[in-house]
Amino acid sequence: MPTTAEQLLSALEPLPFPARLTLTARTARSLADDGTLAPLLTELDGRGPYERRLAALAALVGRDAGFLAERLADPDPVVAGYARRAARDLPVPDRAVEAAYDDAPAVLRQRLARLLASGGRGALAERLVARLRAEWGDAEAARLLPACSTPFVARELPGLAHAVDGWTRLACRHPDAVLDHAEKTLADRADGQRRDAWWRLHATTAAALARLRPERLLTLLERHGPYSLPPALNNALGPLVTADAERVIRWITSPDRQEQRHEPVPPPGVLHRLVRAEPASLTALGRHWLNRGGHFTALVKAMAPGRRPAFVDAVIGGGTMGEPALLVLDLLPRERRWAEVRRAAAEFDGTDYWWDDLDTLAHGPIEEARSELLAAIGRSDADDRAAAWPLFVACAARDGSREAVGDVLTTAGRRLRNDRDPVRAAALGALAQAHPRLFGSGHAPLLDRIAADALEARDSSAGTLAALRTLAVRLFVEHATDDETALRHWALRTLEGITSRVGVPDFGPLHRVLRRGQEHQVLEALRPWLDAGAGRADFRLLLGLAAALGPRARRLPELQDRLATALERGDDETFRTAAELWLAAPATRDERVARIVALEPSSVVLPAVRRVLTRRRTDLLDTLLDETPPYGRFLVDGARRPLPDLGDSDRWLPRQQRATVRLAGQTVADDSLPLDERAALIRAAAPVPEFGRALALAHTDDAEVVVAEAALGALPWTDRPHETLPALLEHAGGDRARVAVYAAARAARFTAPSELALALGALLTGERPAKVTSRKEAVRLAARFLPPRRAVALLARTFRAPDRHPDVRAAVVRALPPLLGEPEARHLLEDVARDDARPVHDALLAVTPWELAETHRRAYAAVVLAAYDTSLALTEGFGSAYALLRAMGVWCRYAPELADRISGTVRDLGDRRHWQFAGWALRDLAVSELPHPLGGAAPGSVFHGTVAELLAAMHTPEGGCDALEGRDLPALQRLRALTSFGYVDRVRPELLEAVAEQLAPEPLLAAERAHVLGQLVDRAVEPTALLERLRAFADALEDGGVTVAVHASDRLRTFSAYRAHPRRAEALLTAADRFAHDGGTATGLLAVGLVKGTGPALGWPEEWRSLVRLLRGHANADVRHEAYWTTTENE
Repeated sequence: MPTTAEQLLSALEPLPFPARLTLTARTARSLADDGTLAPLLTELDGRGPYERRLAALAALVGRDAGFLAERLADPDPVVAGYARRAARDLPVPDRAVEAAYDDAPAVLRQRLARLLASGGRGALAERLVARLRAEWGDAEAARLLPACSTPFVARELPGLAHAVDGWTRLACRHPDAVLDHAEKTLADRADGQRRDAWWRLHATTAAALARLRPERLLTLLERHGPYSLPPALNNALGPLVTADAERVIRWITSPDRQEQRHEPVPPPGVLHRLVRAEPASLTALGRHWLNRGGHFTALVKAMAPGRRPAFVDAVIGGGTMGEPALLVLDLLPRERRWAEVRRAAAEFDGTDYWWDDLDTLAHGPIEEARSELLAAIGRSDADDRAAAWPLFVACAARDGSREAVGDVLTTAGRRLRNDRDPVRAAALGALAQAHPRLFGSGHAPLLDRIAADALEARDSSAGTLAALRTLAVRLFVEHATDDETALRHWALRTLEGITSRVGVPDFGPLHRVLRRGQEHQVLEALRPWLDAGAGRADFRLLLGLAAALGPRARRLPELQDRLATALERGDDETFRTAAELWLAAPATRDERVARIVALEPSSVVLPAVRRVLTRRRTDLLDTLLDETPPYGRFLVDGARRPLPDLGDSDRWLPRQQRATVRLAGQTVADDSLPLDERAALIRAAAPVPEFGRALALAHTDDAEVVVAEAALGALPWTDRPHETLPALLEHAGGDRARVAVYAAARAARFTAPSELALALGALLTGERPAKVTSRKEAVRLAARFLPPRRAVALLARTFRAPDRHPDVRAAVVRALPPLLGEPEARHLLEDVARDDARPVHDALLAVTPWELAETHRRAYAAVVLAAYDTSLALTEGFGSAYALLRAMGVWCRYAPELADRISGTVRDLGDRRHWQFAGWALRDLAVSELPHPLGGAAPGSVFHGTVAELLAAMHTPEGGCDALEGRDLPALQRLRALTSFGYVDRVRPELLEAVAEQLAPEPLLAAERAHVLGQLVDRAVEPTALLERLRAFADALEDGGVTVAVHASDRLRTFSAYRAHPRRAEALLTAADRFAHDGGTATGLLAVGLVKGTGPALGWPEEWRSLVRLLRGHANADVRHEAYWTTTENE
């Protein structure tokens, strides 16, 4: 047993990597038991990276907590990693972890936070929260919250929430505290789009909360849910369904929720839970999803087959447009499916697309559809034939009889031989999808003819051969052990024929389709073919079989022996493939690779062999790295040898690392090689301890720009990134700054703050020449990686530097939000409001309230208010003005005076540049759920006051100027833009009512008022409220004239069968009938609008068609005209 460093290193020298670890661990354990481990650790720790890593491993195995506690902040990531593992598993004192935070670089602080989050040091984490918040700001403190106790998190989260970047982990540890914060945050985000953004950003967090607190998350969805569920939450609906399926359906079908065009289908597991819960509203969900065929089909598929017909009937009974049963024909029991097909076929009139009718027929009995299917596969157009063949095959497969399948095969044998390849591919693809149990021995001659025709065809494509191969494999697998020997032999003959045609046997992924143990039967069936191939040194079938069996091939000793034989007797290509397959078994990989190398030394250049050597059998790696390359079968004399995978270099001995980097350096210096190859090699070699850094540094000034920039980009990926920072910043003022400065960002993560501040100082203040882009990146680095007090001091000097470049100042402003806890940062923000550069103001308004601690939001809003006039004056173009005013609107909650300023811009008739954008922003404020007077349109609100002043201005010379040169009705134009809510989401009824009431006295705004009342009708769900709003709408139309009545009625979205209240259709019919009999023009046009919007959704029942006939006989010509434009059936 080695007792000194020299003895241990000598003993490790000839061993492969796993054995080196084993011997090191065994030695450490033995010496620790004897109490003599410390001298060995001291001696190893005084040497290079390889020896220091061995010392750390030995200390961990020997449970020397003191040795590793001193190395928690070690710059070597492997040594520090062993130390952190010791802090989890050994009694490392808290003071050692706390001391590691002293002048710690960002990457170390992040790793220590993960260490604390692993548990066991809650008290320490809570102490460190206070310390890090004072020294490093809120972000560093928030990172430790998952490691703290629940009461502590509940107390501290409100003040740190803006800085949390790991919500999912925090939610898993403290779900109630996170939900409390989510409720408050979503209530603050009064804008629907911003709520949607919150749900998208926190989708995985919400998915975690669905498992832990489903009831509370459901409540959150009901109160502040998104328009559409993000995919992560959509996939996690299962626990919510288990908790309360009715509430889930109620939320999905809510008329207040605006669905997106492409909503994902809930996973099958969620739908199965939903069906098993048997909620009373399941039928309503089915009706709601009828306009989404994929959703409806998935829901029906989740049901037991016996329940499906009754469910479809219940959906149809609710009154729907379309035929739900035709969407799910494949899922219905046979008799019901045939009945639906016969009913649909009786209504065929030749006006629909022929393929749709044929597809419906193909779901019925084969004897009833056969003539139509035969006619379709005989059509003159090849595309039509290719579309019809799968329907013919599927119809026979649904019949389930071998006679029907035989009829299809006979027809295929007759018709496919001379047909085009796309038709042949479609037919074979459909046959391959049919269940293999439908085929019998009597079909073998028919299949022989089809396969021969496909293999002999000049134009057979890869798709055709793949379909034929799939059919053969599926039949072989299905009948490998039964009495259908004819089918089994047909499958083998077909696979052999495919191999003869393309040269490579392709069985597909057999390991995924074979039943357990069936691989032995497959091998037994193929043994004669394998023996015959081995006799003539043809191992293609063997290699194809081994590849297709995948992991199962490892459990077949006979197959493994045959692969060994292929290595000995096969050609070079066989050797390559057989080596990869033979080395696939992990248990025997180390021993087998030695046999392969002994058999053929040049095989070390093969990727499969080289991969094992670089990761495990490192003792054989010297064969590849020797001064004389291993020339032979796979490395011809004079050829350049491939290098081992440098990503595994930390498993090698130092001499192997040195040799590999030396060879890499020779390759990089070879001017005959492509530049990209040389650059990639520098990047790959960078992580090699010591030697990779030296290689990169040697090429930072290479004459080739690609190589030089690759070297600069590789420097922060070396084993000591912090040592490369000065070299990178030296290029901040040159042409290589575009690479060097961004590479410095990674190096800065590994650099102690005391060193980083010195490195960035001269760059930030302009004392060192640097490009503007370099200085902007330096601003970001200082804000991210320096203590706030030191960062703010540097940023303040940068902002006030003599050159005062606006882009650099803008970068400073954008970096300030996390630093506002420092007084100097707040003073600097006050200077920003007085700045006259547009980039600075853009950066100021790019910040949202939720990026800041709540204590700083009002102060920041005051700065935004102070900058209002300057920011607005600096805007240019359509997009920037609206974006700026919309951003200001977000801050109105914290500075209500901002809303008055936006309102003033709308009311200022002298401002013709920004009033429209300000009007949109003001309208967004009104629609938001901000409290009165910021939100809503009630008397006393900002919106109401703006409308009132503009209404008054309409009757003044300035606001009511009528068709003057250069000006026309300015106040009226502003009112029309301000009160148009047609394309605004989530407008509350009470807001629309208030706007309609305020507009009522002004006749020139009758059309706008009518449209507002029409939106109220759209949003009415309860039948009584619907009738009341329709009456008010009709009264408004009377005041607006015929044109207003036509347009407003046409825009009504009165009915959706997928969202309807059970009695909504009845209420609409009552209203339409009353208006139709009223005799007035406006009411008649409204009746037409109601009929037009509701009749099609219900499938035009008789009572709605009778209204159409009534309206076509109306006394008013305009009503008759509109009624005749409404048709109940297309020709």
